[in-house]
Amino acid sequence: MDGKEWTLPFGGDLAEGLMQDIWPQLRNWVAEGTPFALATVVEASRPSPRGIGSVLAVRSDGEQFIGSVSAGCVESEVIEAAKACMLDGETRWLTFGPENGFPWEVSLSCGGGIRVRVEPFAGQANSELSARLSELLDTQEKGLLLSCGMEHCLLLEDGSEVGSGSGLPEELLVKAREHFKLGGGTVEIEWGDTRALFRVLDRPKRLFVIGAAHIAIHLVGFARALNFETIVIDPRDAYAQLERFPAPPDQLICEWPGQALAAFNIGPGDCVAAMTHDPKIDDDALSVFLKSECGYIGALGSRKSHAARLKRLGKDGFSENTLARIRAPIGLNIGSETPAEIALSVMAEIVQSRNSGDG
Repeated sequence: MDGKEWTLPFGGDLAEGLMQDIWPQLRNWVAEGTPFALATVVEASRPSPRGIGSVLAVRSDGEQFIGSVSAGCVESEVIEAAKACMLDGETRWLTFGPENGFPWEVSLSCGGGIRVRVEPFAGQANSELSARLSELLDTQEKGLLLSCGMEHCLLLEDGSEVGSGSGLPEELLVKAREHFKLGGGTVEIEWGDTRALFRVLDRPKRLFVIGAAHIAIHLVGFARALNFETIVIDPRDAYAQLERFPAPPDQLICEWPGQALAAFNIGPGDCVAAMTHDPKIDDDALSVFLKSECGYIGALGSRKSHAARLKRLGKDGFSENTLARIRAPIGLNIGSETPAEIALSVMAEIVQSRNSGDG
C-alpha cells in the first residue's frame, strides 16, 4: 500500500461489519467491561472482501470475535495481533496484498489488498467516553471517533467533544471537525510519526418499503440479513400487522407515506421501494423521495403502469430529469416469478446501486 487515503462510494460504508453494524452484539462487551481490541480496515483496493471502516472486535483472550475484515482469509493473523496489542497497548498495522507480500504467508482470495489497524477499544480506559459512545450507537446518532496513539475523542453533531481531547493536538481536532462537517467517511491520515483514525459513526443503511404486501415481507427479510434498517409504511390496517413478518421490520408505520415520512431526514444513503401497486399510496411516497437526496428510488409495476405514473407525477410538477431517478420496473431481470424471487431481484438492484455508487 502506498499510504493514500482510499475512499469508496457512500462514504466508505459499503461493507458489513462497520462498528454501528455490529453494535447490537458488541454492546454487551462494553456494558460488562470486557476488554477487547478493534481491528479496522483503513485502506482497501478493489477487489477486496471488506471496505474501509469494516471492523473485527476481538476479546482480549482471542477466544471470541465479532465482525470481520476479510472473507476469513486473514482473520486468524489479525486476532493474534489483537491479542498482542491488548498486552502492551500499542497500535499495530498489518498489510495484506500482492504488491507488498503477505505477513505470515497468508493472502486474500480475491487478489486485492487491505491495510488493517489494530488497537485497544477507545473506551477501555475512559468511562465517560465509553458511556457516551454507547449512548450514541444506541440512539443511532452521528459522531466521529478520533484515535491517535493512546488518545481518543468523540466529536458530536452539536459541536461538543467527549473523551481525552485535551491530550490531542488542536490542529488534529480542527482537521477532524472539518472532515466530520463535510460528511466524509472513515479514513486514516498521517500525523507526525504516526497515523490518526477518523472513525465516522452514522446510522445504518436504511430501506423504506412502501406497502406491506407479500413481496415486501420477503424484501424486509433480505434487507435485514444485509444489515439494513427497515421502515415499512402502509396506511392499510389489514396489511400493517407486525405478525405478518417472519423477520419484523425495525419500524412498521400505519400512516399515509407523506405523513409518516415527515419525521425522517432522508439523505443519499437511504433507499425506497414503492411496492403497493396503488397509485394513491405509491405516488404519495414518491413525491416525498423525489424532493430529497435519496440514493435509490424504485417502484413496482409494469412499463405501462410506470408510464402512467410518470404522467401523473409530471402533472404534479416533477421534471423529466427528476422522474428519471425512479427505477421501474423495479429490480434486476433475473426471470423472477414468485414474490420471494421478485423481492430478491429488488434487493439485488439496491445492492448493485450502492456498490457501484450510481444511486
